[in-house]
Amino acid sequence: MLCQEQILQNRYQLQELLGNHANRQTWLGVDLSTEPHQQVIIKLLSFSPQMQWEELKLFEREASVLKQLNHPKIPKYLNYFSLDKQAGDGLPWFGLVQEYIPGSSLQQLLNKGKLCTEIEAKDIANQLLDILIYLHELSPPVLHRDLKPSNIIYNQNKQIYLVDFGAVQEKAKAEGVTFTVVGTAGYAAPEQLWGGAIPASDLFSLGATLIHLLTGISPADLPQRKMRWQIPDKLSLSPSFSQWLSILTDPAIERRFNTASQAKTALNNGISSEKIADSDQQKNTEKLTTPFGFLVFLQLVAILASIGSMYYSFTYSFTVFTSCLSQCGKGKQAEGKQYVSSINKAQQDYYTENGTFVTESTPEAWASLGVGIKTQTTNYKYSISPIGKNGVNAFAIPLNENVKGYLGVVGLFGTNPRDKTSHSIVCETKKAGDPPMPGIVTATEVKCPSSMEALK
Repeated sequence: MLCQEQILQNRYQLQELLGNHANRQTWLGVDLSTEPHQQVIIKLLSFSPQMQWEELKLFEREASVLKQLNHPKIPKYLNYFSLDKQAGDGLPWFGLVQEYIPGSSLQQLLNKGKLCTEIEAKDIANQLLDILIYLHELSPPVLHRDLKPSNIIYNQNKQIYLVDFGAVQEKAKAEGVTFTVVGTAGYAAPEQLWGGAIPASDLFSLGATLIHLLTGISPADLPQRKMRWQIPDKLSLSPSFSQWLSILTDPAIERRFNTASQAKTALNNGISSEKIADSDQQKNTEKLTTPFGFLVFLQLVAILASIGSMYYSFTYSFTVFTSCLSQCGKGKQAEGKQYVSSINKAQQDYYTENGTFVTESTPEAWASLGVGIKTQTTNYKYSISPIGKNGVNAFAIPLNENVKGYLGVVGLFGTNPRDKTSHSIVCETKKAGDPPMPGIVTATEVKCPSSMEALK
């Protein structure tokens, strides 16, 4: 265990432990080689036999990307080093040194009961959008993938800084390959659950963050209806800002703003008519999903089909509707449950034989598990991701609003790898259309997230 006042690399003196989680530590320190001594942030990762290589890869990627960034609202990269076992109390450590930004995180302010007014939220949004514009317009674009209140510093001059690039992705390097699912439940866009992050995913996280700052309620705890957050009525927002937030956090990528520049323009100059039309069309479609709405909808389709020229705008809704009539019954509803149950069993068998889980969502990975499913079916998209060192998720993500989402969780228990026992559970979303959230594996049990229910 590293300790206060310890000097690393004959240069960095540790002053205050700011964070300590598993094999990671974050310290406030000083650089003794500067005059006067400069305060710095030192992020440390210990390398142990139990650590997954992916953790080191993400840590090294953060250092590599930060080294290339140059923006006044992003902490500057200062150094990267490694410590031998003797200096690191029996374990080799890797260190990343960054510029220290004085101030409080927005999460700390929320913890003290501080809420934002609409004016304050717009100011924070504008500052963060400027940072995202810079990141997304780099070549290749850089995606933060974990934008949330705890990763945003607010100083006494009301200036905003974006920190913690531990989940950062260089988009060009990620396309066409499998990578670890990262992000934080509630703030991560739905597409991040299966590794499909794009610039609009950071915009979703921005919207979720702003809603948290305005309401004081974590997005994961907000009530939902058809995958959309229901903001408390007592929160009085201007119609234009409310509409802007709604578009920013739309679960459907195609209905969100495409770029941070587009979102900033809409925030300050008004929302484009195309985006308003998209949003209104979605609301109209939702109204037509009631029993009475179905009858009206069928009549409208018949009329529009006869005149042809206006039919296209209803094609998507009609496709979902007719698909549901034939495929969204109880049999299809159970499809996700059956598949994640079989994936759970296959993962347990695979671990018994190979001493590891399968954590890639590719046809080859499914084949190695012996599970005969496609990555995507009519009603679901399937994906796998690890849970720390001893667990794995299997997601059945709804592709329409008429089936529930499912999650399979497998966890391992025991100290001796050869004697480890596995436990599994299947979870179901409480509402149709909601995406499954990652499961929880503790030292003794597997659990469903709070947004889901365990199935017997």
